[in-house]
Amino acid sequence: MDSALDVGPIRSDEMVAAVSIFLTAFRDNVRLVYGDQPKPDAMLDVWSFARETEPGGFLAARDASGIVGYALFTSSVRQLRRRALFRARPMVWALGALSGRYGVRWLQVARLFWNKVLFVGGSGRFRTKGDAQLLNIAVDTRARGKGVAKALTRAGLSYLAVRAVEEVRLEVLKDNAPAIKVYEDTGFVQKGRMRNIYGDWLVMTADPRNVRA
Repeated sequence: MDSALDVGPIRSDEMVAAVSIFLTAFRDNVRLVYGDQPKPDAMLDVWSFARETEPGGFLAARDASGIVGYALFTSSVRQLRRRALFRARPMVWALGALSGRYGVRWLQVARLFWNKVLFVGGSGRFRTKGDAQLLNIAVDTRARGKGVAKALTRAGLSYLAVRAVEEVRLEVLKDNAPAIKVYEDTGFVQKGRMRNIYGDWLVMTADPRNVRA
């Protein structure tokens, strides 16, 4: 890893760059919902809420050129959902979608939403303690293979350890060997497998208190 890499809570002025990394890293999935010219507003709205709610869990990795990766951790998916409902954020996001500001393909959204409901419901059986989660992580194409993902994962686990989280879960496509190697190197172990419309996934968990150097 480049010694000049800095990892810490993402700043508001870095959000657009993080969304750009997301749109490139998950291009095929994004195209299903937003078409060939996705608008960043939806991700900016949802991610800004996540950052406001749990700023320590939304991390950015930076080098001399700027942000080169991000990771979004939460100490409790349930609490994140409750806060969103309490603040009526789903209604705000729905209005943004209905107005056309997000450029959403509604038939695909319904399909993906139902798929996610089934996926999350089924994968719950792999949890043993709490509901902390690595929700999303991505690295800019120009910075891959330089230890950025590992640095972000370690920083996220350290954050959760400070919050006394005993277990964090993630899902990763079973053929994503580089990501699996990063997770195993930082203390994650495989707990089971799931399947959805995107393919076969490994469910992995780690104890944040045992972060590997």
